[in-house]
Amino acid sequence: MPIDPAQIAQAEQQQWQAAQDAAPHVRLIAGPGTGKSATIERRVAHVLNSGAPPDQVFVISFTRATCAELTSRISAFCAGQPCAAAAASIHVSTMHSLALRILRSAAVLTTLYPSDPVVLDDWEREQVYDVELGNALGCPRTRAGHVRLAHDAQWQTLNPQFIAQLAITQAERQGFNAFHGTRRNLYSCVLPGEVIYECVTRIQQGAIQPNQLPTIQHLIVDEYQDLNACDQEFVRLLTTNGATLFVAGDDDQSIYTFRHANPSGIVQFTTTYPAAATHTLNACFRCTPAVLTPATAMIAFNPNRLQKNPHSLYATAAPPVNGSMHVWSFPTADDEARAVAESCQRLITNGMAGQEDQIVVLISNRRLQLGQISQELGNLGLLYDPPGGEAVRDEDPIRAGYSILRIVRDAATNKPDYVAHRALLGQLHGIGPNTARAVGDLCVANNQNFRELFYLPPMPHWLTGRCAAGVARIQNVIQQTTGWQLADTIGQRTGDIAQLLSAVIFTGSGQVGAHVGTWNAFSGSLPVDMTWEEVLQFLGADDEAEQRQILEAVNARLGVVAAEAAPQPKRIRILTMHGAKGLSGKVVFIPGAEQGIIPSFRALYAAGLLNEQRRQFYVSVTRAKAACIVSHAAAHTGAGAFLILQRRRVALPRSQFLNETGLASVNRTSGLTAAEATAIIADVNGL
Repeated sequence: MPIDPAQIAQAEQQQWQAAQDAAPHVRLIAGPGTGKSATIERRVAHVLNSGAPPDQVFVISFTRATCAELTSRISAFCAGQPCAAAAASIHVSTMHSLALRILRSAAVLTTLYPSDPVVLDDWEREQVYDVELGNALGCPRTRAGHVRLAHDAQWQTLNPQFIAQLAITQAERQGFNAFHGTRRNLYSCVLPGEVIYECVTRIQQGAIQPNQLPTIQHLIVDEYQDLNACDQEFVRLLTTNGATLFVAGDDDQSIYTFRHANPSGIVQFTTTYPAAATHTLNACFRCTPAVLTPATAMIAFNPNRLQKNPHSLYATAAPPVNGSMHVWSFPTADDEARAVAESCQRLITNGMAGQEDQIVVLISNRRLQLGQISQELGNLGLLYDPPGGEAVRDEDPIRAGYSILRIVRDAATNKPDYVAHRALLGQLHGIGPNTARAVGDLCVANNQNFRELFYLPPMPHWLTGRCAAGVARIQNVIQQTTGWQLADTIGQRTGDIAQLLSAVIFTGSGQVGAHVGTWNAFSGSLPVDMTWEEVLQFLGADDEAEQRQILEAVNARLGVVAAEAAPQPKRIRILTMHGAKGLSGKVVFIPGAEQGIIPSFRALYAAGLLNEQRRQFYVSVTRAKAACIVSHAAAHTGAGAFLILQRRRVALPRSQFLNETGLASVNRTSGLTAAEATAIIADVNGL
């Protein structure tokens, strides 16, 4: 590593200065690769070594995956320090988990739900909630989704007038309130922004008293730029009893507008907390100068951002590593995809064999780009990992298998999962969502707990016809899975799930063979000794990063077996731009950098969304260490053109974000030359 010890020591000193600041509130601004997580580790160690009770140190992170990673990093950092034992007792959780804990301890949950509620995922919101809401309102499912999103947006922004989609009517508002009040209790479920909103409003109204909040001496919040207004108010309320607040993030990396992330929270932090101290980390350990400089020039076009002066430590390393950023222009999208694949092959054959996973392809539009890129890589025989994410659990047979496993977990842990029973009921062939909704309505009309319905020995007299038949089939699933354990493995039980899918869930369907095949292909792609508990974690993951982390943990647990097997070849990684956050690669390709794709046409008509997509592009470029190759195509034809503008041929100019980098495009018809690949590999080897 050419970055010398003196450079490292100086950067770490800045991290320690922030970690040891005694101000009542501390804001850490940390750009890409500057050591944000390392500073949080130091902050925890500092407060523990200074005598803070470990059970009064709370760390909040964005997802369960980042919580697990932070927990591991903090433990490792503290291992050789006086606080080593204490570090195991601090609280690291998501904001949702902490809010749920507060509602539970204040006995609020029991007034709203029959058991701890489940947050509905994307599939459940669309296929269960929106279907039933649409039926109640007398509108299509898509319109019901707009009504739901309007209310969720108002919760997350704390703004009753906030509308992020088509305006909703007063009748729709009233209909939603009546529907939601009943259905959230019936299925013991919540919408994404609801738990924190419930917690915030009840604290504000005095329904939750200060002595019912956890005792917090130090509150540390990671990725503060990704918090929405409701999240930020939740954090503020948690500090009113005198907790010291330490927040870390970077407004330039706020890319979660879909959940109303509000980067102005970190920008205006010193206005909200006038006594706050600010520290900025500018020394970048990740990106070489040729990557960092144009990315910094581009993000400067965003208004109302915190000013930073990032610099690459590789610029003054010994020897220096400048890196490279290329911008390529291709006649067609087909030429572009082929050139990306050729470039990957060239890098591997010229010196990156064994480092294939350090070659990353970032896509902004999954439907438009994934098939084309995957095909070209496959044509050259190159191994790659496609983007993971929640979509895998949304295929019908995998969703059914997921629901079956959740019912098994329900029995094994005695933690009722109402939503799993409802989801599986709606997937039964010949039953469908309308009959499933009718079962719920009958439960409401007859004062019957929804989940307990499936465990009643005699069928209630008011349940007849298709409704009774559907409930009986779920009872059959419950009976056949009695005795299953979460420690059972894929190798032991995947055939049993295939049998349930064939004989109970999809019986009578013309697609039963295809459904079973899809389940078998999915389960066959996972380690045979992976437990059902681990499969549930994988299918319930928040994002691609969490799925990767779970598989890594499984492989680590199976290390003895893996060591005896043939070594697995490393693969090129295809990631979505959102899924790549927090990751990096030595060489990063970003195809599809055209006006209308990134930024999207929708963003061109909304300044706020344009700024957010500029941040998304900035995050993507700064995943690269040694080289970033951005490309765009002059023309799209065929299916791609129809996806973009419903035309046979679409011509798009290069992205305005490329104009803002100050880099010119170079016309190309093929990928990296041998000389170009050799130069990149020299930089890779110099990192």
